[in-house]
Amino acid sequence: MILTLDEIKTQLRLPLAADAELDAELVRMEAAAVDYATQYLGRDSIPWLEDDGVTPAPVPESVRQALLLLVSDMFENREGQLTAGAYNTNPMLEKLMHFHRVGLGV
Repeated sequence: MILTLDEIKTQLRLPLAADAELDAELVRMEAAAVDYATQYLGRDSIPWLEDDGVTPAPVPESVRQALLLLVSDMFENREGQLTAGAYNTNPMLEKLMHFHRVGLGV
């Protein structure tokens, strides 16, 4: 996991106490957020490797915050249904991750 359960629960304003069912759901959401961000960034993994190809690079705070936003969105909209209005993605996600994208071409 890139994010801790405490970080996720703090973001969601949930009690930090252990709740096996909720914790498992949050772990799945964090994994989905990391998967989404990995694909969006065009990277093989998060964390990615330093230029030496061996050492994991620290995950930038902007990417960590984007992961928290993704988990928040998944948690708040976990029913997958929209009851009124259009569904809009959070433009901050793109702004937070943009400068860490690779393979975009010229």
